Amino acid sequence: MTTTQHTNHGHLRDSQRSKLYKAESVLGTHILGQQYKTTADCREFLMGIIERKTFKRWFPKAARDLVWRLEVRPGYGARRAFASGRYGITLPQWARNEPVMIHELCHLVVEYEFPRREVAWHGWQFCQTYLKIIGNVLGPETRDTLKASFKEEGVRFTPPRKKREMTEAGKQVLRDRLVVARAAKKKA
Repeated sequence: MTTTQHTNHGHLRDSQRSKLYKAESVLGTHILGQQYKTTADCREFLMGIIERKTFKRWFPKAARDLVWRLEVRPGYGARRAFASGRYGITLPQWARNEPVMIHELCHLVVEYEFPRREVAWHGWQFCQTYLKIIGNVLGPETRDTLKASFKEEGVRFTPPRKKREMTEAGKQVLRDRLVVARAAKKKA
């Protein structure tokens, strides 16, 4: 990201939220996952993810804290599901399915694993985390379906490429080429 516009919460501007939501709609048509009735059931599902060896290896900071502190709230009257703070997830009745719960868990993971000022709410770090957990929990086919949808919608899920630093010798080669090209243009 070339600009570093921050919201008042310290995160980068969330420039791909709508693209991500559109891409993630494929999960509803391909796999909605199980629907859970109570927040206790939702917490049990999420704890099953947090306690996996792969989760602990991939996200050690989040695993260490969330295993003790994860809170799942019912979201009475809430229109949307959301993660709040470093350990809270609010889930209205409609949102108590596996893809939505995994989405919200990823927000918490990103809070622990990446520096806040380098992350957008739905930035590449979030999407990379989301793909890892979806693949581990719902299977590689679901992950691949979501990844293809990310690509189709232009959702970034890998770190941006680093710009190559040009050496002084490399700069001189380009200057020499420019001199030759200008000379050829004058002759023509």
